[in-house]
Amino acid sequence: MKNILQAKSISDGIQINFRNKKYQLKYPRKIWQNYSNKQELMQNYIPLATISLPLMLNLKKIHYNLPKSEFQDNYKDLFLKDLPSSTFDNKQNAVKLTQKFNQIKFIFKKRAEEIKYNKKQSKNTKHKAIIPLSLGKDSLLTFSVAREIGLNPISIYVNDTITPKENNKKIEFGKKFAKEFRQKHYFIENTIEKLNDFETWNKPETNFNYSHMITGFSFIALPFVQNFGSRYIIMGNEQDMNFSFVGSQGLRAWPAYDQTEMWQEEQNKIIKKLTNNKTQVTSIIRPLTNIAIFKILYGRYSEKAKYEFSCDCLNASFRRRWCHDCSKCARHFLFMKAFGVNAKKMVGLSGLFQKQYKKFYSLFDGKEVDRYEQNIESKEQQLLAFLLAMRNKSKGHLIEFFKKNYLKEALAQEDNLRKKYFSLWPAKIPRELKNDVLSIYREELRSLG
Repeated sequence: MKNILQAKSISDGIQINFRNKKYQLKYPRKIWQNYSNKQELMQNYIPLATISLPLMLNLKKIHYNLPKSEFQDNYKDLFLKDLPSSTFDNKQNAVKLTQKFNQIKFIFKKRAEEIKYNKKQSKNTKHKAIIPLSLGKDSLLTFSVAREIGLNPISIYVNDTITPKENNKKIEFGKKFAKEFRQKHYFIENTIEKLNDFETWNKPETNFNYSHMITGFSFIALPFVQNFGSRYIIMGNEQDMNFSFVGSQGLRAWPAYDQTEMWQEEQNKIIKKLTNNKTQVTSIIRPLTNIAIFKILYGRYSEKAKYEFSCDCLNASFRRRWCHDCSKCARHFLFMKAFGVNAKKMVGLSGLFQKQYKKFYSLFDGKEVDRYEQNIESKEQQLLAFLLAMRNKSKGHLIEFFKKNYLKEALAQEDNLRKKYFSLWPAKIPRELKNDVLSIYREELRSLG
């Protein structure tokens, strides 16, 4: 059958066979071989990881050689709630895609018997957290705070193999980071994500095929959770992911729905069930806005911040760390300058206040701004950041443009902006961690609010 997706366990992970090609999720061999819930992980992760595949391939149905996951409806809900955002940049019609998606039949093997999750759990609780570490600002701050409060985290990096230039650099940096900080840092190769890549199938560019990725990390982490007896999977989900905007076809949208607090609660329920309530999903940076994260990361943890690597446009660039040609590079440069960070010396970013980069700033209604900067909160944080950068004696055409066109507004709103974006937002952090986490943030932001 042409559209049957066959999954099986192999010596170092999971293999999917689809249309005569093999796709794999590969772990360190010992971690995978010691994992007792291989079948359960396949049954619950594979349908999530391929939830968008039939829509991208314009299929009416897709078959799995797996029993249906009890969370299948949750996966569908996640995908549909992300569509207004994930179709925004490509100007696709979220309403029509929703209708098509709802007509797809996901056909599973009949369940043989009731699953009992997590039959085995390591008693070693020395390493209390698993952290997906991409070396972006969110994961670096998450890691740094977790270490400071004594969680002794294990970090993992999932190489999706879709963007080789970016992945190879992150692997290189990750090895250096692990060596400098004597950190247990593991690499997982996930070619299953190539099933979701529009280039694999010679299709038009899409973003909806990545709506599951952050949630997928929590499933991928489960063999490590069991091996190290970890109590937490800590995601780098910040407050800005809760700020909504008007997305495709006028529908309410979030920058990435699977990083919102609403979905994180659902994700936590799933992981707790899969681990017999022994492990939970949380974020310890949820109280913080984007601009506050830069202040704390580069102010308190500069020795780790120097490894920051956040540009995801490198495959189309001749540069090796930052493309200097996207809104992500621009906003990172701005927020570093807001706090007097020498961006060039620290991470290799420079010159992004020149005239030609105006199109990358949401404050200036830039035409090349991604979905992560469509809400009013993004513009307000940039308004505040330009004011701080100006006071830190930053130079450039865009600083002068800001002075001429936005300085009066920034001064009038400064007190409110400081209060809004340098305050701690309500967030569900495990009670046993909350006080230690918040005390760090209060110490770092006390002079700014």
